[in-house]
Amino acid sequence: MTDEHVDLTGFIVQQLEAQYRTIKLATDDLTDEQLYYQPTADTNSIGWLMWHLSRWRDSLSAAVTGVSQVWVSDGWATRFRLSEVGTGLGDTPEQVAAFRAERALLFGYVDAAHRATIERVTPLTATRFEQPVEHPPGPSRPAWQALAGMCGDSYQHAGQIAYLRGMITGYGWR
Repeated sequence: MTDEHVDLTGFIVQQLEAQYRTIKLATDDLTDEQLYYQPTADTNSIGWLMWHLSRWRDSLSAAVTGVSQVWVSDGWATRFRLSEVGTGLGDTPEQVAAFRAERALLFGYVDAAHRATIERVTPLTATRFEQPVEHPPGPSRPAWQALAGMCGDSYQHAGQIAYLRGMITGYGWR
């Protein structure tokens, strides 16, 4: 046993990269119809989950680092014709069902948000991990807790995407 500790930044980046790979594998070669399939009227589609997951990562990592979200600064909100502040949290079943984005737009934002999140998290220091982050809907909390929550949410949604993929196309997508 050693007194050395795992690098928290490296751990978080590894988690985010693994989740991103899961999403890419699960969405590879899906049709637009499959991307927006909803098993029931009040469940999420793969496309909506990809967007929401990316919005949450973009929003939270920007809050942790104090920089602008690419959703706003790179004009994604305008291209999607959606709110600059919305992340999908609290969307109604009707809003989820109405969400349709052209494939290149959706995948473009997923990639841009992932790159921005990795670029923001990679240089974080131990001191920054302890600083409080204000990011609704929850109370202020240390950056490391906010990022741990983001990783947990990302795994949950990546798993939902993978499950829906298997439900739509059957086993074998991996």
